[in-house]
Amino acid sequence: MRPRRSKNALTGTLRTSSLDHIPVCSDAVRRFISGFLLMLFLCLAPAVSYADAGNCWTNRAGHALKAEPQSISGQAVTFVQGGAGKAVTYPLSVFTEPEQERLRCALKDTTLPAGLADAAAFSCRMIKRSRLLNENGSLSKKDCQKALETTLSAFRTQAAPFVAQKQLSPERLELIVRELAAEKK
Repeated sequence: MRPRRSKNALTGTLRTSSLDHIPVCSDAVRRFISGFLLMLFLCLAPAVSYADAGNCWTNRAGHALKAEPQSISGQAVTFVQGGAGKAVTYPLSVFTEPEQERLRCALKDTTLPAGLADAAAFSCRMIKRSRLLNENGSLSKKDCQKALETTLSAFRTQAAPFVAQKQLSPERLELIVRELAAEKK
């Protein structure tokens, strides 16, 4: 509906309103209606239930699943749905790639993308070797720490294309790096 322009008879000012075409609608009625709508919005807006972004997951079809993720094994993820505590398992492939990454981060999953396994294995060997040399006294603690930082930096560099291609999120990369750094012999 296109708003009409009218001239106020008392003040001579031009005003535009979508309710001006109704002859019985005075300024008082217009103010009452706008105030009522504002009050209605302010009263009902907090009552609207918004999905908690942390527990709401969207599949490829656009349907939302409101559940708490419990575990991820291989290509399946298990959720516990609220209330009854019913456990349901879905293939990971039913979720979009960003949702899969979000699920993996939420569950602190450090599964590596296909092309990154060799780099992780090499980094793990370098870290173990540095720590072993430190324990034997061949490498000082400072040099061992420097070797650890260099190895982890090299791993991050090798993982950068996976982050750029969105096969790996920065959060999950940091989870993997922390796991590599924490690994013992």
